[in-house]
Amino acid sequence: MGRRLFACFRRGSSSSSRNEVHANGKTNGTVVEESAEGPVLVELFSSQGCVTSPAAELLLSRLGRGDFQLDAPVIVLAYHVDYWDYMGWKDPYGSSLSTVRQKAYVEALRLDTMFTPQVVVQGRAQCVGNDEDTLLSTIAGAPRFPAPTFQFISLPSA
Repeated sequence: MGRRLFACFRRGSSSSSRNEVHANGKTNGTVVEESAEGPVLVELFSSQGCVTSPAAELLLSRLGRGDFQLDAPVIVLAYHVDYWDYMGWKDPYGSSLSTVRQKAYVEALRLDTMFTPQVVVQGRAQCVGNDEDTLLSTIAGAPRFPAPTFQFISLPSA
């Protein structure tokens, strides 16, 4: 079951499996080695109170669906912020936790202001969320990190 559960993290034939064999000759688990480069994390900060956020949400939806030819798999996360609520429309999906997360990125990236729609890629670069060309080039230039290695251990039967 474990292999199927984590199959979504594998790309092509770069993954392999092997059993660990101990001195007693018994196998106690399976190690699944993932590809050397993991997926790219793409985070969208938007709000229903922002007139340009729907276009960004559609673009990120297409990105998550795989509509673009990218060299790396992507993980898309979307956060609705609550700082637009003062304008009279309360975003039912808005969250102060999302606003705090975006503020942390603004500080880490040394930006002057928070805005929507904003996309943060790999926590290291940002762009306007509805600018397709800039978004795709930011993803293409994003640093890649090794994918995790999962180890499945069989528990001894009682």
